[in-house]
Amino acid sequence: MASGWGDGAGPPSRPRGADGRPRPAGRGNGASPRRGHVWLVGAGPGDPGLITVRGAELLAGADVVITDLAADAALHGYLRPGAELVRIGPEGDLRGQDEVNALLVDRALAGARVVRLKGGDPYLLGRGGEESEACAAAGVRVTVVPGVSSALAGPAFAGIPVTHRGLAQDVAIVSGHLPPGHPDSTVDWATLTSPALTLVIMMGVAHLVAIADALLAAGREPGTPVAVVERATTPTQRVLRTTLESLGADAVETGVRSPAVIVVGDVAARIDARGAASPHRQGSARPASARLATSRPDPPAGRPEWNTNQDVNADTADLDLNYDGSGQVDRVALPTPAGAERGPLTGVRVLVPRTRQRPGLLARDLRRQGADAVETVVSTLAPVPDASSLLAALPGADALVLADADEVTTVVTLLRGAGHDVRALAGLTLVSASDSAAVALESLGLATVRSSAEVRVAHVIVTEIPVTGLKVAVCASAAPPMGVRTVRRITLQTDIPAEPDPSVAADLRAGRLQAVAFASSTAARRTAELYGPLPPGLLVVAMGRRTVLACEETGIRVDAVANEPGIAGLVTAVCGLVPPPGSGSPD
Repeated sequence: MASGWGDGAGPPSRPRGADGRPRPAGRGNGASPRRGHVWLVGAGPGDPGLITVRGAELLAGADVVITDLAADAALHGYLRPGAELVRIGPEGDLRGQDEVNALLVDRALAGARVVRLKGGDPYLLGRGGEESEACAAAGVRVTVVPGVSSALAGPAFAGIPVTHRGLAQDVAIVSGHLPPGHPDSTVDWATLTSPALTLVIMMGVAHLVAIADALLAAGREPGTPVAVVERATTPTQRVLRTTLESLGADAVETGVRSPAVIVVGDVAARIDARGAASPHRQGSARPASARLATSRPDPPAGRPEWNTNQDVNADTADLDLNYDGSGQVDRVALPTPAGAERGPLTGVRVLVPRTRQRPGLLARDLRRQGADAVETVVSTLAPVPDASSLLAALPGADALVLADADEVTTVVTLLRGAGHDVRALAGLTLVSASDSAAVALESLGLATVRSSAEVRVAHVIVTEIPVTGLKVAVCASAAPPMGVRTVRRITLQTDIPAEPDPSVAADLRAGRLQAVAFASSTAARRTAELYGPLPPGLLVVAMGRRTVLACEETGIRVDAVANEPGIAGLVTAVCGLVPPPGSGSPD
């Protein structure tokens, strides 16, 4: 898929320094400094498949992404290796709007391509206008990329049309962030009483009782239908259907939590065709209790009804944009087969510890089985302390085989740390074992060779056609080309523990995870180090003997082991172990 950058910003390729990172503006060989650019990109309502194609393209080519989303958000998987990710919020890197504005301007003035990733749509209760103003005042070019707002997508996924002929032709979207009567609120609740008006309230859960009282006091009928769509478009979406006079009591009884969209009006009683989860987020949430039952067309007046978004449209073919590590969004999946949207893991939250910053195939495939895969990075790769093994292996070698862009960057970093640069690789044939390695080498101005045929065995690339003229090859994690007589194995990178994710720790403590899937021994060990003993009710699935041994060494009980190597075997083991919602625990 062509990236189509446009916006006057030029093609995705960027000038880079000797370390493989984007070169800051004002440096280099005398060329004029590159002008930075800020894109305000709407991330959509929650389902990662609902970002626009344009938004996905920009994420894949950005130098810096400043995000409102959680650390394990699937959309962060579009980021290319080496991109800077800055999180906003109480547990993030920035908290105040002034800090966000300053960072946008700073990175853009340094020549970076900056994506400001905002939930929903940037200009709908998202402070996108303020950020646009700040950029314009500093002379920074800024472009908005609209997103799908939960103000409309939330009701739609619950089967609620916000307009319907004969019921409602007017829609008002307001913020409930401030309570009625607050001096800083500009919402005139007294004007929102027409029975033909659909009222959509965003960020209103904290002041839900006061909002209901204000609408009733202004003359809205007590029996007006109300729907509260919680965590819209995600596998844990819930819908409370009640009336305006019972809203406060029912919300407390059923435990309504943010984020949620509140819909007031006759259309809130409708249950029409509902939204279909994309392949990233198939199926729906497991009901939290017997009250969270499947939907009924007409709940009794005044009585709350929760239902989960379990009915999906089998005819919907969503685009599954996958990131392959090369910086390009280049694959569109085939439509999900009819009837397959509700997979065996529908409603099950599975923790997926990763040992790389990039998104993994395991989480992707679990989501295709309906799971809510919660990814968390438990360790990251860093260059080994010194370049001695690399430098010792190069003399007399014919080739250096590099597995991916990370290994390319690591080689450059090690050489620079030892007082060398890429000229130390002169005379070697540089063999790329992946597209990302080839792109990284070419960006450094280094010629690379790819074999003419490849196969994947358990997601490891193995070259089948020899690269002629090579006898001695230096390899780290990559497989050597066929025909090489001598392989000098070196270690370029080492695993270092990541920081624990507070949201994952909270989920483990509260029992909001049903299973964990360990794809490697490192993932198991690092998870135990970061989060301590796992809850006794958490089902544990491991891949292979080494991972099982690592679990035993760290005191983790293993409930199932993959019967075959690779991601597919691990996913099959998870599907066989975790019972479907409502069927009880496994024997």
